[in-house]
Amino acid sequence: MKAFLLFFLVLSFANVRDMQGTWQFVKEQDGIRMYNRPSQQSKFNDIKIEVDLHGTLNQVAAILADAEKYTEWAYGTKTSIIVKKINHYDFVYYSVIDVPWPASDRDFYAHCKIIHDSSSHSLKVVSESIRNYMPEKKNIVRIPLSRGTWDIKAMAGNKIHLVYILELDPGGNVPAWLMNIFSTKGPLETFENLKQKLKRLNRE
Repeated sequence: MKAFLLFFLVLSFANVRDMQGTWQFVKEQDGIRMYNRPSQQSKFNDIKIEVDLHGTLNQVAAILADAEKYTEWAYGTKTSIIVKKINHYDFVYYSVIDVPWPASDRDFYAHCKIIHDSSSHSLKVVSESIRNYMPEKKNIVRIPLSRGTWDIKAMAGNKIHLVYILELDPGGNVPAWLMNIFSTKGPLETFENLKQKLKRLNRE
């Protein structure tokens, strides 16, 4: 009986893991492919972006390390400042996301770490929100969960393959039109902006 129960628990865990790991295609826009899946951390779906870009690992690392310029390409970002710098590729930053009226703007503090693995020609980036890093601000909703991971690999011909996964709970009241911004419009426009930024760098 105990053996059967153990087998059942292992099987159940495997099924949950497999279901959580099944990505569903959402749409493709200008070579940027978007997927989602049910989240284990939030009532909102996880998001995955997959895209091939012209550029190098060093260029992407430099862009992601320059947190104060996220306002130039990350969708809806109206404030982005580094509040603690451990080193150039390890820091805590604060961002405010502009949300259309009548909803409230969102903000978060996040720890970002960028790891360049020269042996595998890859770049790993993790940016994870720290909810209670500083007190919440009036009239701004603190995002309770934001975890973005970037897995980037160098390819032939000065190209990179990028996979980005976002686990997000935007907090507060989230009507359907606002969820569409967070789950579709925002990620697609962010990576379109990144694509264009890399193009400009490689024309210079």
